[in-house]
Amino acid sequence: LRGFPACRKSPADFPAKLCVNCVQRMDDMQEPARLYTKPLQSSRSGILYHTFPYPTKISAESIAVSIACSTRPGDTVLDAFAGSGSTGMAALLCQHPTEQMLRLAQRLGVEPQWGARNAVLYEIGTYASFATRTLLNHLPAVEFRAAADAFLQAAAELAETAYETPDDAGQPGVLRYAIWSEILRCPACGRELSYFDHAMSRDPAAFHKRILCPHCRRVHRVEDLPFVTEPHWDPLLRREIVRKKRVPAWIYGSTGGRNWDRRATGADLEAVQTFCANAPLTDAPKEIQWGELHRGGYHFGITHLHHFYTDRNYMVMSRLWALAGQFPERQADALRLLLLSYNATHCTLMTRVVAKKNSRDFALTGAQSGVLYISKAPVEKNILWGLRRKARSFEKAYGLLEGCTGTVTVHNHSSARMAEGDGSIDFAFTDPPFGDFIPYAEVNQINELWLDRVTDRTGEVIISASQHKDLTTYQQMLTQVFGEVYRVLKPQRCACVVFHAAKAAVWRAFKGAVDGAGFHIVQTNILDKTQSSFKQTVSEGSVQGDPLFLLQKGGEAPQRPVSDQAVLRRLMEENAENPAFDRRRCYSTYVYTCLELGAAISMDAKQVYDFYQSQRGSLS
Repeated sequence: LRGFPACRKSPADFPAKLCVNCVQRMDDMQEPARLYTKPLQSSRSGILYHTFPYPTKISAESIAVSIACSTRPGDTVLDAFAGSGSTGMAALLCQHPTEQMLRLAQRLGVEPQWGARNAVLYEIGTYASFATRTLLNHLPAVEFRAAADAFLQAAAELAETAYETPDDAGQPGVLRYAIWSEILRCPACGRELSYFDHAMSRDPAAFHKRILCPHCRRVHRVEDLPFVTEPHWDPLLRREIVRKKRVPAWIYGSTGGRNWDRRATGADLEAVQTFCANAPLTDAPKEIQWGELHRGGYHFGITHLHHFYTDRNYMVMSRLWALAGQFPERQADALRLLLLSYNATHCTLMTRVVAKKNSRDFALTGAQSGVLYISKAPVEKNILWGLRRKARSFEKAYGLLEGCTGTVTVHNHSSARMAEGDGSIDFAFTDPPFGDFIPYAEVNQINELWLDRVTDRTGEVIISASQHKDLTTYQQMLTQVFGEVYRVLKPQRCACVVFHAAKAAVWRAFKGAVDGAGFHIVQTNILDKTQSSFKQTVSEGSVQGDPLFLLQKGGEAPQRPVSDQAVLRRLMEENAENPAFDRRRCYSTYVYTCLELGAAISMDAKQVYDFYQSQRGSLS
């Protein structure tokens, strides 16, 4: 432990496990100290994890183990950046640990004190706050099941005809999903061609980087072909707009329990147009507030919420949203959350297919988390079918939280000013926004516009050119929040903070905020997510594994000046034969070791990776 875990000093003895320097009992710190000897695993699984999607979500079960090792039953836990509400759910789960929590505690070699905890959550995002309040509204699982059954039955009567389609034998069938295709223009002959037909192939499934024009026989890179546009009468805007030209390309359906697929025809597009013409919308148009995520290519013509959908799916979603509002308030909120949990990931044009190696067909998947990307072959899903499957997850989640007696208070505003009194909180677990990594308010507006309550971005702690917030502003805002966390924590109590960045400047801002608030780092570890996010997988300078810090109120910070390059060399020497210390994991280890030792961070992830590649061979 490099000395007593609370103050980091090494007393000669401490009678009755009492440190003579900071007057802290050893038995209060034993389990938190053990917790930081092994990586804390956070899996993308579990009942609560799959209820509704949210960027950079942390498993509630993993947080619960941390809470149960760092607090006593009846204590109050704070989350200053609550996001999806995992900390609140974790506090409740401490009373009734799941099998996953028990296995994790055993793997870490810790002995948590199970029992009810309370939580105070601050979250500026309106969708995240709504989702947390709704999932923790003590709705009995049996009541949700009854409401969901009634809702889905009424939804089928209201919208099922939208997905009626002929099957591969010409008999009546039901659409499961359809792949739509952008129409591209050959730069040589000017003729139109389908992206699906000429840049995608099935059996084996593949996306091609080059297209052979069937008209002029010229070969072009896909990225060199411009998209075709078309005029379209927008019934909500009540004017003609110009949008990308897309057509149904391949249909997947079901008839009497038999799944089938076929090539789309002109009749499929006519059926969609006929359905929409016979069911005119009266919704008020809802404008998109673009920021860092707007791209002139795949977002061409998208100015309002309904442009993120096919005409059919927006109409179905609108009908279902109105239907949910006919139920009693608590049930209505649960049904709205059910809709939103499926919406942004599976109902919009951001839904897509991917090509897996040696697969006979494309694999269906949802939207990429943390971005608003639309592919050249977006997917239109049958919303009703997806909701039936999703409802089962919600029923299990409500059932899991039944019998939990802890209280969770959710504040839907900035944590820069907290309502709690000085020294009233026993422990904090929080996951701040990672600089400019994900613009949460911009991403979540796809759901928030349905709620008619979008996030006030002025209080969003983020680096954002569109919001005129630079690195200095970000550090100032983060310092203010950490200062509030410091104020409300009891003396000598700790805050566990998860942070992730690939840039040294962002890490220096984080360290400046920690120091500026009065905290010091007493333990470090890594949050080991068993599956990386999309950005962590594809970005050259991405980082895997989120450093985790235990910050303490009071005591003294370590004074051990050392070069960060010396830290990196030592880490590489110590892990020369460790296969787990891979290229991307080494940056996280470098960062948290530097911060624990008081070394200044001077290198970005890319610089550390280059050093890693140049030295790895000689060290091994």
